Amino acid sequence: MNSLQVQPVARKITGIRWLPPRAGNAYTDTDLYFVSGSSAKHKELVLWTTANPDFQQTSDDNDNVDAETSSPLATLVAKVKHDGDVHDIAAPASDIVATASSFGTISIYNIGHTDSGDSSLSLREAVTAHKFANGEPAVATSLSVQPTNSADAEIASCGEDGRIAYAPISRLDALQRHEVDSTVITGVCWPMPTQLAIATRAGQVKLFDRRAPAEVQAVFVDPSNTYEFECIAAHPSQSFRLATGTDTGAVLLWDIRNPKKPTMEAFNVHESNVWSVGFHSSDAAKIVSCSEDASLAVTQWVSDSDRQSRGVRHLSGFFNTLSVNCFDVCPFTRTSIIIAGSDSGNLLMEKTAASDFAIY
Repeated sequence: MNSLQVQPVARKITGIRWLPPRAGNAYTDTDLYFVSGSSAKHKELVLWTTANPDFQQTSDDNDNVDAETSSPLATLVAKVKHDGDVHDIAAPASDIVATASSFGTISIYNIGHTDSGDSSLSLREAVTAHKFANGEPAVATSLSVQPTNSADAEIASCGEDGRIAYAPISRLDALQRHEVDSTVITGVCWPMPTQLAIATRAGQVKLFDRRAPAEVQAVFVDPSNTYEFECIAAHPSQSFRLATGTDTGAVLLWDIRNPKKPTMEAFNVHESNVWSVGFHSSDAAKIVSCSEDASLAVTQWVSDSDRQSRGVRHLSGFFNTLSVNCFDVCPFTRTSIIIAGSDSGNLLMEKTAASDFAIY
């Protein structure tokens, strides 16, 4: 089992997300930014910065190792109180983040930077997206940003009220809500700009056309097992592939090219609930997941003709013994950087040079 770098931050981290570069499609700065959200005692949204490993000097490898070991993983540069526990974070732009709250609200925060180097987080807008029939707030469990180059992309959320909600990021007051399930919806994603997929606590994956959300396009289940799905993710370029995480620790890979007869493969990756899952941004043949069992995992999936390349690489930290709740893979660097947060009050990080990025 590989080791994670650990930085204590005295916060129960329940959401984390890298920020896009402030200019262009690749980082040209020596610093990277990400946002974390916390719950329990510290209900906060925190902006962090960390050194970009692509710009580290390579003249003396020993000096680099010593510096990396002695310096903190990240530096806190701004924070703001959050209304309720943070359940998910989305970062549609370098100066905007969205959050899903235990109070059922979707909030948009602005990120500001001054010429002197100071940074700030400020609430711009919030709207109640999820509530039960009696008016009580329902937890907003997940967020996802529409994969489009449009300047007015939509953000979708799901909740414990069995509803999905979506609105343009610039106009949350135009929020639309639709009841699509009678159980808790634990995850939402956009396989395509016009299609939404959800995962439910009842062990179902459902597809919806954004233009006609009242009608279910398809429902997928595993008839051989009784799973509760905890999360869902869409492949970045193959809209027919989805990944779901289960309450048993399994990661399921779906091929839904034939909606009437989908195929599914289970990877027994973790020992307990899988809280988050996603295709690796640098190599979508790898699925990253995190779990109640205090670990991250990178799972290689390949075609049946090349099974010998399959495998699972587990990542854990000696000082992190509680659930790993969330992670994000930086899509803007050559170096593979996974940042994660845990119930132990730790930031967790793994950095792997591109040439070394392999399961074994």
